[in-house]
Amino acid sequence: MSATDFGVLIGAAGLIALLAWFFLGPKKTRVAELQGGVQEIGITVKGGYSPNLIRVRQGIPVRLIFDRRESGECTSRVLFPDFALAKSLPAFGKATAEFVPHKAGRFGFACGMNMVHGTLIVEPTDDGRATTREPAAGEEEQPAETAVPGGAGAEDGEAAARRAEIADLSRRVILGAILSAPVVVVVMLHELFAVAVPDVLLNHWVQFALITPVMFYTGWPIHRTGWLALRHRSAEMNALITLGTSAAYGYSLLVTVVPGLLPAEVRDVYYEAVGVILTLILLGRLVEAKAKAGTGQAMRELLNLQAKTARVVRDDAEVEGAGR
Repeated sequence: MSATDFGVLIGAAGLIALLAWFFLGPKKTRVAELQGGVQEIGITVKGGYSPNLIRVRQGIPVRLIFDRRESGECTSRVLFPDFALAKSLPAFGKATAEFVPHKAGRFGFACGMNMVHGTLIVEPTDDGRATTREPAAGEEEQPAETAVPGGAGAEDGEAAARRAEIADLSRRVILGAILSAPVVVVVMLHELFAVAVPDVLLNHWVQFALITPVMFYTGWPIHRTGWLALRHRSAEMNALITLGTSAAYGYSLLVTVVPGLLPAEVRDVYYEAVGVILTLILLGRLVEAKAKAGTGQAMRELLNLQAKTARVVRDDAEVEGAGR
């Protein structure tokens, strides 16, 4: 093994150790403040939860105030499975989740798509025992919420936001497919089937010109969430896609601009991989958004079939009242 090979191995091991510490190492926790007998803390939702590691005391009511500063489906709901609690979060608005943590331990919470995560650390009571306190007689955990607060107005706003999201995703997917297709087809024909293709489409600068808009326009929703997740030291899907496509694009750009810095045998570019990954991920999100929009519309139409009034016979007389 040459000195160069040994140096590469040492550098790779150091990079792996750094990534392991970054994602899995200890993180700073925030302690909820006790106000009026309730533990209260604000959480900013923007590509992740900030703070995403929260410390509270067992048996004392908790109030989590979510300030969502983004739109989209990903963070529109937050779920606390261990406490049977689900909360809808309006785009660019605030929502409050309240419950009593009867159990001590570490409990995860996540967005409705299970891509953004946080942790709630419930410390045991002052006697130092980590035993679980069961709810007292007549005391129950707060049930999960299923409706979006705000009534029909909130539902209309959510439907409008979803339509805007679908339109935006459609534009990005169409552009990504149009620009990525020539690069992907040419590379596959040339590399896998040894088919003669026009040299112009194998030119690194041409591939760079086609894939750069895909990287920065089509992939923007992924990168925006991914870099924010990395700032929160969270290894969720957007962060991993952002790291992978950025590495592939950056290496390809280096080969394109200054190929002389690298040996001839490692001057391959990976623009086609960047285009395929980002376009297909956005296509999956578009299909999911359309499916959820259709489901929501069907539910609203079903609710509209509910009777507004009812007639009840009382003392041989019909009385009309509001329906349930």
